[in-house]
Amino acid sequence: MVMKNFDDIFEHIGGFGLYQLMLFIPTCYINILWSFTYFGQMFMSLTPPHWCSPPPDSEFANLTSDEIKRLTIPLNENGEFHKCKIYDINFTEVVNQNNNIYNESSWPTTTCNYGITYDFSLYYPTITSELNWVCDEDWKPAFAQSLFYVGSVIGCQIFGYLADAYGRKPTIILSNVVGGVVGIASAFANSFITFTVLRFIVGMVFDSHFTILYMMMLEFVSSEYRSVVANVPIMFFLTLGMVILPWLGLGISDWRWFTVIIHIPQCICIFLLWIIPESMRWNVGKGKVNDAVKTLRVAAKVNQKTLTKDFIEDFKSFANSAKEGDVNVTTIDLLKTPNLRKRYILLTIMWLVIQVAYDGHMRNTENIGTNVFITYTISGLIELPADLAVILAMDWLGRRHTTVWSLVLSGVASLVIALFRPDQDSAILVAAMFGRFLITMAINVGLQYQCEIIPTVIRGQGIGVLHTLGFVASFFSPYIVYLNNFKFSLFKIVI
Repeated sequence: MVMKNFDDIFEHIGGFGLYQLMLFIPTCYINILWSFTYFGQMFMSLTPPHWCSPPPDSEFANLTSDEIKRLTIPLNENGEFHKCKIYDINFTEVVNQNNNIYNESSWPTTTCNYGITYDFSLYYPTITSELNWVCDEDWKPAFAQSLFYVGSVIGCQIFGYLADAYGRKPTIILSNVVGGVVGIASAFANSFITFTVLRFIVGMVFDSHFTILYMMMLEFVSSEYRSVVANVPIMFFLTLGMVILPWLGLGISDWRWFTVIIHIPQCICIFLLWIIPESMRWNVGKGKVNDAVKTLRVAAKVNQKTLTKDFIEDFKSFANSAKEGDVNVTTIDLLKTPNLRKRYILLTIMWLVIQVAYDGHMRNTENIGTNVFITYTISGLIELPADLAVILAMDWLGRRHTTVWSLVLSGVASLVIALFRPDQDSAILVAAMFGRFLITMAINVGLQYQCEIIPTVIRGQGIGVLHTLGFVASFFSPYIVYLNNFKFSLFKIVI
């Protein structure tokens, strides 16, 4: 039988067997690392409840901590203690008069001149509390997260090029090891500049360390298994990583050790050098036909299949006719033909919307419910049914309808949240988790869409550009979440 396309090899080596399982297991492991790298910074820079510290020289000996707080801290418009203001009066005089006049609105206020007091009863010390990134400096956690995405913008191009030029395998290992080493180094940062620079570098390798292995995994399985193989690692192992992460932070209760522990597993990826193969499609595209044949033989042997001499010769003939040779292909080539150009532009628009919405949903968990660790855990658990729903929906509705309707309904759920009062925690949580469920469906089908539409020879760079633009959009998501500090609602916007 003459080979007509690359997928014909699966009739001879098996569409999914023990050999593919050997690649599937590292993919599952990388999914856990992806969740640690993506969401870990959120738990490094959580903002614990805080308020202004009282003057150290005031007479508070006979007052409890609650009474001191009631005496010194004004209330905001919602009747809550202000986080960044303190009364500017002589507290010793008030206490000595024993008139118990607390929270008198006529008293003048000032900023936190005596420092910040943090409540660690439900939180732990983070870099935010350690360096006092609150009040006038509360923009710093969002800015540090945005610089992480700036790193991703640059890194996607660099590692996309490396994956196409030097191979998927070395790029996967390099991106993970660099991310692990620099991530561990960020645990020892003692300043805003040092922390943001190191997280910027971690951002450079983020996504590439996962996406390249993800698309290579799909190359090694036949089409009937791709929906399952694409989503099962995300369904179980990304979910596992997301559920573990908040309790890992709370259990360690120290942002530095937490950072070290979540990045050490990336360094272990050096051992993938002896576990995963190079992409057969990449070898063929680069004219390394003999290397592709070696991989074919190993895959067939492990899967207990027999390769005939006729098939080997047929494969070599197909590979030689399909190889890239010395042709220099760039992302611009994706825009040269009408059909491919239209598809790539649509993929880009779709990915921009998905990326900013998905990231915004995840970052906003800190503002939903009464306990960020429980809210984030619920959000992580939703990943599993959403991933299962993607598999079923793609088989039933196809890629296009699954993407469109999951995006539209997720947007509707997000708009509904703005209709609730801030104290309606349960209603907000339900609507937010429904939106999270749908945007998770959208991002999962979006990942698979990219691997299926972009040609192999330019897939690394094409997906790199796509994700680069996605991270440009994600740059704004921390600031969108930051708007919560201003308490805007749909009603205020309409008014």
